[in-house]
Amino acid sequence: MAQKISGMSANTQIMRKPLVLLAADDANQRKLIWTVLSEFGFRIVSADDGKSAFDLFVKTQPDAVLVDIQSADPSGFDVCESIRKLESGRETPIFMITERDDEDSVERAYRIGATDIIFRPISLPVLPHRIRYALKTARSLSDLTGLIRAIPDLIFVVNEDGEVQNGLSGPDATHTLQLKALSTASQIHFYPCENDDGALACIRKALETGKPQVYEHVIEALDIHLETRFVTRDKNTVLAIVRDITERKSAEEKIYNLAYYDELTELPNREFFSQSLERTIGIAKRDGEKFAVLFVDLDRFKRINDTLGHTIGDELLKDVAHRLAKCTRSTDSVAHLDPAASGNIKLARLGGDEFVIKLYGVDSEESVATVANRIIDSLTPPFTCAGHQFVVTPSIGIAIYPQDGKTGEELLMNADSAMYRAKNVGRNNFKFYSETMRTKSLHRLDLENLIRTAIDEEQFEVHFQPKVDAETFRLVGAEALLRWHHPTRGAVAPGDFVPIAEETGLIVPIGRYVLREACRQVKVWSTSPVGAVPVSVNISSHQFRDGGLVKDVHEAVVDAAIDTRFLELEITESVLLQDVEKTLVELKILKEAGVALSIDDFGTGYSSLSYLKRFPIDTIKIDRSFVKDLHQDADDAAICAAILAMSHQLGLNVVAEGVETREQLEFLRSHNCQHIQGYICSPALSAADFMALLVKIAGSAA
Repeated sequence: MAQKISGMSANTQIMRKPLVLLAADDANQRKLIWTVLSEFGFRIVSADDGKSAFDLFVKTQPDAVLVDIQSADPSGFDVCESIRKLESGRETPIFMITERDDEDSVERAYRIGATDIIFRPISLPVLPHRIRYALKTARSLSDLTGLIRAIPDLIFVVNEDGEVQNGLSGPDATHTLQLKALSTASQIHFYPCENDDGALACIRKALETGKPQVYEHVIEALDIHLETRFVTRDKNTVLAIVRDITERKSAEEKIYNLAYYDELTELPNREFFSQSLERTIGIAKRDGEKFAVLFVDLDRFKRINDTLGHTIGDELLKDVAHRLAKCTRSTDSVAHLDPAASGNIKLARLGGDEFVIKLYGVDSEESVATVANRIIDSLTPPFTCAGHQFVVTPSIGIAIYPQDGKTGEELLMNADSAMYRAKNVGRNNFKFYSETMRTKSLHRLDLENLIRTAIDEEQFEVHFQPKVDAETFRLVGAEALLRWHHPTRGAVAPGDFVPIAEETGLIVPIGRYVLREACRQVKVWSTSPVGAVPVSVNISSHQFRDGGLVKDVHEAVVDAAIDTRFLELEITESVLLQDVEKTLVELKILKEAGVALSIDDFGTGYSSLSYLKRFPIDTIKIDRSFVKDLHQDADDAAICAAILAMSHQLGLNVVAEGVETREQLEFLRSHNCQHIQGYICSPALSAADFMALLVKIAGSAA
């Protein structure tokens, strides 16, 4: 009995899921839409032609209908029109799928009663939300309809000249018009299409074709949107059935706004801007005009979100949108409206902290640069949100039609490339697109994909560079260094792939691999005559932000079965200065576990002596950029000497990196540098070569 009840409950729960009738003659399209809607909890029945679709509607009475029938007979339009003629189909949301630029189809779809139009190519992530919102609206309308059905619509008999012959509503008939009226019912019961040329045209067409005609109109004084259906009564008269569709129109507007506008800033979203961009391209091509696309990205916005929270971040984005809107007023000489109203979107939010601006009719790069500078200037004054004041700077990439792209996708992509170039050269500036950027972007994308493959196929290796005592050259440890030998490209320099791994977050799984491999190798070395050798591992800032560093270190040490005193983590100064309190907690946990900590590339970041006091640091590593010329550059020599003196006073160990010459070594020895790394003692070695080195050391000692 319990099982039976459970089964009934499950069936009931399934039945509560909205049922969508999917009518599409393209099997691949049906499969894609079916998959997306199923993942969002919809039940689906499908048909591949118009007749089957209509029969399924009658049989299953779905909650919503999605029609993409192009070639079959009857067509999708016929299906929509047939459903609307059914009593059960009058309020069912019907979505018609059509080509983006097929204006005739759009007009026809709305005329026969489609709820909304979905342009091809379909934005699949948005589709379930549009259907859900339409269903929510339909449920609200259904509640109203239940009440309205008990109350007759306003019905009139009208002749071919639009003259009322008779009113069929009873003397006590009440219509929702009355709820909005400020006058008496007798004043409401009137024919609202009198002397209306549009209505007259519908009447005559209904008489000519015998098919119902729908006419929508507004009573401005009452702010009411009406739908009048003209149905042929005989060869000389029609029934004019008047209905209040104000609520439906309001719901349709909400659906439209959800699909095409950014809820936070109320600016057009990516979808709407993309459509506008394609229309603008068509206009510019026809008229021989140029226009510019400016891709605006806020510098370091994520830091504000992470530090002050998304609420303040959202307020900031609204303020930024307001300032950007002022920079694209229609009075601007290069920011005037497009020649067609359909293409007049000038500013949109693509998502996150990314905005895009379209400037039509530009005559030179100088005119575009003027607006770009104006944008930078407009964002320069500090923003104030919830008592916090901060400066937000933009990086702007610019692409110009037609030389930088002949499609909307190309223009946005190339403007995006130019924006990244602006960031790379210092932020708070703008750059025009060039073909060189395109080449670099393609190279970067290619390398990113190769990195992902390298992770999956375990192409990375860990090499180890010995650390030695500066006086005796006795081995004191090793640094784990990442190496990549691609199967066809050969050795790829860390300087080429590590920055991309950092930007994409792929450095987290790579760093985890290096950590585990380094610990495993310490265990292998412990079997050599020399015994285990301490190893240091570089830790990326992404590994700190990922939140799993302490856990990763613990698992690597436990799995390798080594003592934590043989592991040292190397971190950069920038890591210490981001989310200081959280970083301090994690470093103290690692320190208490016995892991040694060192600061890598000391002096190259935002150096602050205070962190040497606050953080549990054991070692400072002097960056190779200071060591390289210290024997011939007085400034580098002074910096190295100062770092060594300060470290001795604070009781910290010092390792000098990149030591290659005898002169460098003698200088470091004279200033009591304890340990060195570099080609003067050994390059980085493979795991096998490092083991051979240990055996050699053991043999020499014997």
